Amino acid sequence: MLKESRTYSVRDIENMSINEVIAYLSSSEEGLSSEEVSRRLKEYGFNEVPEKKKNPLLEYLKRYWGPLPWLMEITIITSIVAEKILEAEIIAFLLVLNATIGFLHSRSSEKTVQLLKKKLSVKVSVLRDGKWIEVDARELVPGDIIFLRIGSIVPADAKVINGNMLVDQSALTGESLPVEVGPGGIIYSGSVVQRGEARCIVVATGTKTYFGKTIELVKEAKTTSMQEEAVLKITRYMLYAGLVALAVSIPIGIMEKWSVFSLIDLAVVFLMSCVPVALPAVLTIMQAYGSMELSRRNVLVTRLSAVEDIGAVNVACLDKTGTITLNQLEVVGVKGYGFTEKDVVLYAVLASREEAHDPLNDAIITYGKRIGVTRDLCKELSFTPFEPSLKRSEAVALCGNEKVRAILGEPKTVLSLCTNNEHLKDKVLQDIEEASRKGARTLAVAVQRGDSREVTFAGLIHLMDPPRPDAREMILKLREHGVRPVMLTGDNVAIAKEIAKNVAIGERIFSVREIMSKDVKLEDIIDEADGLAEVYPEDKFNVVKALQSKGYRVAMTGDGVNDAPALSQAEAGIAVKQATDAAKAAASLVLLEDGLSVIVDAITVGRILHQRALTWVINKITKTLQTILVILVGMLWLRKMTITPMGMAVLLLANDFLTMTISTDNAQPSKKPATWNVKNIMIFSLPLSIAMLIPPVIVAYISLSVLNSSWNATVSAVLLSLIYTSQVRILMVRERNWLWSSRPGRELTISLLGTLIVFTLLAYTGIIFTELTPNLLLVVATTSLIPLVFEPLKVYLAKKYF
Repeated sequence: MLKESRTYSVRDIENMSINEVIAYLSSSEEGLSSEEVSRRLKEYGFNEVPEKKKNPLLEYLKRYWGPLPWLMEITIITSIVAEKILEAEIIAFLLVLNATIGFLHSRSSEKTVQLLKKKLSVKVSVLRDGKWIEVDARELVPGDIIFLRIGSIVPADAKVINGNMLVDQSALTGESLPVEVGPGGIIYSGSVVQRGEARCIVVATGTKTYFGKTIELVKEAKTTSMQEEAVLKITRYMLYAGLVALAVSIPIGIMEKWSVFSLIDLAVVFLMSCVPVALPAVLTIMQAYGSMELSRRNVLVTRLSAVEDIGAVNVACLDKTGTITLNQLEVVGVKGYGFTEKDVVLYAVLASREEAHDPLNDAIITYGKRIGVTRDLCKELSFTPFEPSLKRSEAVALCGNEKVRAILGEPKTVLSLCTNNEHLKDKVLQDIEEASRKGARTLAVAVQRGDSREVTFAGLIHLMDPPRPDAREMILKLREHGVRPVMLTGDNVAIAKEIAKNVAIGERIFSVREIMSKDVKLEDIIDEADGLAEVYPEDKFNVVKALQSKGYRVAMTGDGVNDAPALSQAEAGIAVKQATDAAKAAASLVLLEDGLSVIVDAITVGRILHQRALTWVINKITKTLQTILVILVGMLWLRKMTITPMGMAVLLLANDFLTMTISTDNAQPSKKPATWNVKNIMIFSLPLSIAMLIPPVIVAYISLSVLNSSWNATVSAVLLSLIYTSQVRILMVRERNWLWSSRPGRELTISLLGTLIVFTLLAYTGIIFTELTPNLLLVVATTSLIPLVFEPLKVYLAKKYF
């Protein structure tokens, strides 16, 4: 409980001293006890802002608003006016079915996103019962002592006790530049720490924070996906084809003295054949299934379209640490230059921070404890955390009666600070080179003692982070999938070359620092690079841009706050398991386990999703062109409509909706990156469309000229032929190889067999259809197999254009 009855705002607390705030919050610099936290959670609630829930009814009704629903609704009204009630009922059923399927899958996706948000919940280092532990940010209460470092998303409004940070709060305040915050300053929930670290006390949580909202880690994508763009582009082409055919057919109808309603029916049939009525539901189902499949493989999707984007990448920029290697650094050697091993380790320990949970610091502190070296006998006076721009950390401490300035960092940087480096430099660099050839990473230690102004080079600490056991195999798999791996590391060229060679990435490793010093553009060497060394986090954005300028589609792995621009710029931004909160917020995919295998899995799932989508698109094109051609041939040849509005409604049910099972069909991932080449798709589809035209035309001829069937029976036979050939077409286009190369999925098989059985029975019994004779049914069934003759042509075109 708060000691004072008055409640202070965050603005009030900003003007109070740190001791006043600690007293006001009934806390201490040793943090709260677990019992006190439990009491405060009951009083203040969890550190979260309840999200505004959407009205399910309104969300469902929105499914009936838009260009595609409008067309169907106009068709329903027109059918009712023309007293074609059955047709209107069928189209209304299709409209409701489409809206319901899309709504249910959308709700399912929202639940997945909510689960994702829980899994991506911000973790924060907090002092409880005198010990530093990590808890979910939602469990913070006022009075908690927390530790923030570079990359942290601030989990609650807090006041800085000690330390300095550069904080980006532009998303909250609109300020374009980050602000410096030191002791006594206030940092707000949702801002991002860009530099430095600090110990802070939480002053407000949940709805009581100054901005009244919690951190948004998962951002809903509002951009149109590559897949949807391609489908909509193709739909426009199909609509143009339909309008051209309609422009040819309308004058024929007028010459034949058709009624206005008959001409409207003709227009509706053409337009309905062109519009992908099931498109919203199909895309939703495909992305939802892809997202769920990736979640089963320990990849969380924060942007649904990323499921397909990952399948399109042809370059994967991979962090060495944690992705290619185990990210389990251990000290494998210490070498002193006039100093003992324990002296070197002590200075390194002083320049490290245990609460920062940094792998380098952790490895050094663990090794120090193993040989009996701790900071217990020294009193810290000041600490400067590691910064990418400085490439070192420093500490000033009082060890006994001696004041010590300890420096830990990148060897060349530390050497440049030392006054005794001239006679040691060659030997140090030789030792570093020898260690790097063995795959070790080296940090340098220097010390400034007492009142001396001289910084003395103390020694080297060698650390090893070996490649993951499966790294080489996964790199080879990436290459098999047509993805070029590019390793990125902050280590020097020698270490990078050793690791890259061991895992089969290659040996063409360039130093970014050297490239910049020579005023060479990344674009000039990026095609030749197997890896880039001495990479600062901010360099990654330029690497992505350089690759994209060469026409590559890029996947980028990252883990730090400075990786956010690169993760956002890449087609597939991948936050690795131990990524900072800011990196997870910027990424479109978040890995739940380390290593390359999950990235290979994600690419495989993306390629499978693309193959399913490609099958649906090819099926839609060939079906649309087939239908348009059948109607056009009927108008030119017979001067009559071979497909009625009701027939078209039946086709929509049999073709568009029942073929939604393509979304879950068995599919083999392509060995090439997924691309949407609309020209190639159209060239591939056109011959198949013409092949699909043959059966219904033959059926119409035999029905009228050989069997002397009635016009109504002929129209029903043509409709059944279109349904039969649709099932044959699906079997053909679902495989880019021979149709028997893979077995259709269970749902698709049931759909195909069910469609054939149901519509054959309807035609035989005269329900919806005009009753067909056994002879006419036999003609329809046998002629529907004619397109199979074109299977060799299909395989040839697929190999040429895909």
